[in-house]
Amino acid sequence: MGTEVVTAAGHAFLEITRLVTQVSDQVNEISLTIEQMAVGSQQIVSSVNQIDSPSKNVTGEAQLVSAATEEQSASMEEIASACQSLATLAQNLRDSVSKFIV
Repeated sequence: MGTEVVTAAGHAFLEITRLVTQVSDQVNEISLTIEQMAVGSQQIVSSVNQIDSPSKNVTGEAQLVSAATEEQSASMEEIASACQSLATLAQNLRDSVSKFIV
């Protein structure tokens, strides 16, 4: 009975680790996409700045979008870091639990 519980817990931790890794991979993909969006936004801002004064309102809005995109990118990087930490914790927990398997 006890070994069954420990085995089930081990399987659960393996599943948690797999899911955390999957989420981490997805967050990394999102982060890369947002970084690409930030680069694109910066290019838009540069182009808009080259247009004369009637377009200054558009430039200001594009800069706001760029700033928002950069903030999102930073948030995604924080999430990716947190996911990596969770994956490490899950691995450590799995390692600890594996010591109880008979």
